[in-house]
Amino acid sequence: MKKRILIVDKSFAVGGIQTALINMVKELKDTYDITVLMFNNDGVLKNRFPADVKIIEPCYLMKLHGMSIGEAKKKSLTTYILKAMTCACDRVFTNTLSVWFALLFQKKLTGYDVAIAFHHEDSPKASISGFYRFVAKKTDAPVKLGWIHYDPRFVSYDDTKNRKYMKKMNKLVCVSKGTADNFIKCHPMFENKVEYCYNFQDIDRILELSSNDEKIVRCEGELVCFSACRLTSQKAIPRAIRAFAPVLHQHQDVKWYIAGDGNERAECEQLIEQESLGDQIVLLGAIDNPYPYMKRCDLYIQPSIYEAAPMVYGEALICKCPILTTENISSSEMVDNKYGVICENSENGLRTGLNNLLTNRGAITEMRNHMKTFQYTNDICHEQIEKLVRG
Repeated sequence: MKKRILIVDKSFAVGGIQTALINMVKELKDTYDITVLMFNNDGVLKNRFPADVKIIEPCYLMKLHGMSIGEAKKKSLTTYILKAMTCACDRVFTNTLSVWFALLFQKKLTGYDVAIAFHHEDSPKASISGFYRFVAKKTDAPVKLGWIHYDPRFVSYDDTKNRKYMKKMNKLVCVSKGTADNFIKCHPMFENKVEYCYNFQDIDRILELSSNDEKIVRCEGELVCFSACRLTSQKAIPRAIRAFAPVLHQHQDVKWYIAGDGNERAECEQLIEQESLGDQIVLLGAIDNPYPYMKRCDLYIQPSIYEAAPMVYGEALICKCPILTTENISSSEMVDNKYGVICENSENGLRTGLNNLLTNRGAITEMRNHMKTFQYTNDICHEQIEKLVRG
């Protein structure tokens, strides 16, 4: 008989956690009997969720903890008012009270072998929260797992206050070994609870989408770089533009396409104009399918200030695209030097890293040649999940 697994998450809104969940469910649904409980059973990624996997919903008051106030406003006036009241309560008293009250109306879910809180506990004053508490209090599964998707050195959810919820999990599952090591350094009391499991990739989907007709416009002999990310402070695209400007001026046959949008777009545009790089750096904005660019470019660039375990590493490897990335807690374990280069996480490190590759382009060719025989798989992820499910 298949083991029954309950996975708890917030919604199908666009995001790395939701994408990782969908990929995991697709990979595991034939091995385990999986049910997903979504606090807010809406979002644009829902159309990617496998139709043959059951989705259930919590009680009405718990649903409020999976939606933003903007999403609540679209539901109904009553939902909007209750969400606004919940947000106000959370800001004043923390979400301990509102989650506790909502769980009073939630019936216990029984009969599962494993219960997973796939979304970590957020700040005590966040209005979207309660995943660990739901798994701890409202399931009777003998194995309870809580996922950790962040690097506690850079992202603080006031973990000292969330420790009481973490204690209720049998295991705390980080998304890479580096993330796990850092989590233990920040919370040594959980050393015996911490494991790690990489995010699954939807390999077939990426390969299919990468073969679409969208093409990079390129001149003969041009070297094309590509990045796909939110234009936010974490991803540090403005820092990369400043770092790369002198290098690009020296190598005018290089073009860098950047897919994504965010609150730093205006700064990026200003820097591109200021450095007279409009012919070499192209902001594509948010695009639905970055994979044709990834497949056809010569170098994928990940200039982030910090990361836990970016899924884009795997996506680039699946598309057989060499990687230039700043050093982070997972880069050395996820980017083999046969397929990528890890540079110092600084403006000067980025400048040196790109300049070295552009002045020695044979290194890029060598990485591409190594990739011809490389096949990305989810085998390690399956082994890690099997170990966790056994308890």
